[in-house]
Amino acid sequence: MYSFLTFRFRCFSSYVLGVFGVLAVLAPTTVAFADFDRGLSYYQQGDAARAAVEWKQDAENGHAMAAFLVGHMYKSGNGLEQSSGLAYPYFMQAAVAGNPAAQVQIAHYFYAGDERANIEQDYREAIGWFEKAALQLSAEAQYYLGVMHRSGQGVTRDRAEGLRWLFLAEVKAYVPAFLLLAEIHARGDGVVEDPVKAAMYLDLARRYVDPAAATPVNEKMAALNKYISADERAEGLLQADMWVRAHETNE
Repeated sequence: MYSFLTFRFRCFSSYVLGVFGVLAVLAPTTVAFADFDRGLSYYQQGDAARAAVEWKQDAENGHAMAAFLVGHMYKSGNGLEQSSGLAYPYFMQAAVAGNPAAQVQIAHYFYAGDERANIEQDYREAIGWFEKAALQLSAEAQYYLGVMHRSGQGVTRDRAEGLRWLFLAEVKAYVPAFLLLAEIHARGDGVVEDPVKAAMYLDLARRYVDPAAATPVNEKMAALNKYISADERAEGLLQADMWVRAHETNE
């Protein structure tokens, strides 16, 4: 079955592709990190293995973004052997340097545990790393803080605090937040039951999801439609239109 782990990997991969786009314009130009520029050039030419060699050298010299990218290459098996264990120290280097995407990756190591990296599940450690990334406006980190506060993972259960984090992720159009908020409002889980709002969030998820990652959205819509009447669904679509207009105006 298509899982949120698959969806999360697609989001992470999209982030990495975005990083490469920015780096093409803002890549370091100092002699100290000339390897980084060469690595970027190799990667853009489709030679991930040679890019990894250059970025490993820069990571050893303290380049946080290079460390993050090497971690990603180990994790994905692109240019390097796939190994979450070998990815971990590179992600940690970048996370300690303040890279929010790396902080999210480290948080996931502790959230689920990882035998290959010799990491045991530790919700308290995970929530600490998610908080660091969330304060740098990572929607994924904010979403997971919402999940963890609502379920009491690593913290005292607090559904109101969980909602606060979910709403922060929602305004960034983070699809998993839309889906969870749809379920919360459809079932009245800690909030007043509101099928119209549930329909709004489902439609927003449908609009913003990457088509290649649409399976969990379709599954959630099928599961929650029994709670939503046709009239409520129509009103939810109108509210989704209003949400989009409001957020496009604010951007």
